[in-house]
Amino acid sequence: MKSWLIAAAATVVAAGLAGAAQAGTPYPIKMKCAVGGESFTHTGTASYSTWGQRPDGKPYGSWEFPMPLPVCPGNGLVMYRDFTKPELKQLPALLASEAYKALADDASYYRAAWLERSLKGEADPLWLVLQASWQVDDDPIRKARYQREFAQAVEAEPARPGDAGWMGKQGRAANARRELGQFDAAKADLARLEIDKLVAALPAPPSDGVGEPEDVAARRGVLGYLGRLRDVVNRGDASSEPIDMVPPMVAANQCLDLEAKGQAPEICKIERVAKSMEMVRKARAERAGAGS
Repeated sequence: MKSWLIAAAATVVAAGLAGAAQAGTPYPIKMKCAVGGESFTHTGTASYSTWGQRPDGKPYGSWEFPMPLPVCPGNGLVMYRDFTKPELKQLPALLASEAYKALADDASYYRAAWLERSLKGEADPLWLVLQASWQVDDDPIRKARYQREFAQAVEAEPARPGDAGWMGKQGRAANARRELGQFDAAKADLARLEIDKLVAALPAPPSDGVGEPEDVAARRGVLGYLGRLRDVVNRGDASSEPIDMVPPMVAANQCLDLEAKGQAPEICKIERVAKSMEMVRKARAERAGAGS
């Protein structure tokens, strides 16, 4: 199962773009709709880079995230994956249904999730719903609707205590509740995971930092994420980019902007952020000097 904490980064590898350049390289892709055969052009990228992600999993990078999906202009089919022959027979009726037409104004990833549930495919519709919430960052009402749907659906899934993939998904759901301002619910979600008990049960990491079994490394990574998320929940922070859960350079820019307003919080003094702040402060000063 794809980890809910590395799924976005895995997209780079799956696309054969590991080690990509520092900037997205857009190019037109000529496509044919899987239903009806309509030809259209989709804008893709030949390369892109990522450098960390938000607590909800949305990457920071040199391209648009989530990755834009091809959409057939005529029938509105979201071509989010290759379809099997039996699925291609089902799709015309699904596309013509009133239920699908009612989603015309929804994010393409949300429509893809509807199709995946309807086709009963092997992809996880909830991963698509989560990405749909990234897609509508500029639409708070719709984003909140997607986040509520995501969190409620995750809560209804069977528990798999100790499983890194399951815990990662639970963490994403708790984060959605946090961003919705549902702090008590987020605290309850995280409490059920027994984070401290599971951390205590982890074996000591290898002294050389390598060679740890993959499943143990996955649990360690997820539990680290959950611990940081718990701190953010406990202080009542509902922002999508909490300073202690974003890449240091992102945090540094936030802190410097707040510092200029006399509003920098104590969290800006943590070592990794403070070091990055000095780097950014120096770079800003050099740019200012060069422009004078």
